[in-house]
Amino acid sequence: MLEMNNKFINIFVVLISIVSILLFWYFTTDGYILSTSTTTSSTSTTTSSTSTSTSSTSTSTSSTSTTTSTTTPPTLVGVSEDYESVQIEDESVIGINQYQGPYTLFDGYEGEYQEELVKEVSLLPTKLMDALKDNVMYINGCHKYAELLVGRCPYGVWDSSGTSSDGSKGTDWQMSIWISNRAFLSGNVSDVILHESAHALSFITRTCSTSDSSNYRKVSWEFFGGEEKFADSLVLYFGGEYNHYRETGDLTSDEITFIDTYLEICLSK
Repeated sequence: MLEMNNKFINIFVVLISIVSILLFWYFTTDGYILSTSTTTSSTSTTTSSTSTSTSSTSTSTSSTSTTTSTTTPPTLVGVSEDYESVQIEDESVIGINQYQGPYTLFDGYEGEYQEELVKEVSLLPTKLMDALKDNVMYINGCHKYAELLVGRCPYGVWDSSGTSSDGSKGTDWQMSIWISNRAFLSGNVSDVILHESAHALSFITRTCSTSDSSNYRKVSWEFFGGEEKFADSLVLYFGGEYNHYRETGDLTSDEITFIDTYLEICLSK
């Protein structure tokens, strides 16, 4: 009996270890976490019953119910090691009509620094601004789904899929960058905006190919060491100073050449 108890205890300890490792990987990976959501819809058809009384004849028809399931495209969620940058991406987002209404209606909108955010965005480097101006909206707020993921308001969030607090997609803030009040109070808001804009640029050019037909985005991840370090490298390239993830200092000549070529090829398409 004691031996059996020890066996169950050992199995329990192993399971706890596996769960701990998976949780650690989830929150520290510099890549992306793939999550697929399934939506189930129900359709029911019911026909009414009729009765005819001459002797006593009654006729009724039965009801039928049909349930179908559809799987939405995968959503890629990236969380930086310090939880200050979150990317929520849906590969199916193509050519949406950008929302033109007031951001005050958005869940999580803070607004204290919205005017300052607009000014900061107007100062983005011309090449970056030209690529993003008709594709991305900038919101001063705490993205509620990202807050749920990491337990606090990150400095910045890039959300291509318009994700609400319950994880559903397709809200009016598709293709949006969220900059929280915390980012403005950090003293590094210009570089935070640059960093999240770099994520947006990386997403917008995701179908771009190198001269040998490799995917430029994936090549960039390999070259710089992941999406976060690629974004930090773009911050330096565009004149920013604050890096949260890159630990190798100033850009090398090879890195500058790589980004030069990437922008020349991917922004000319």
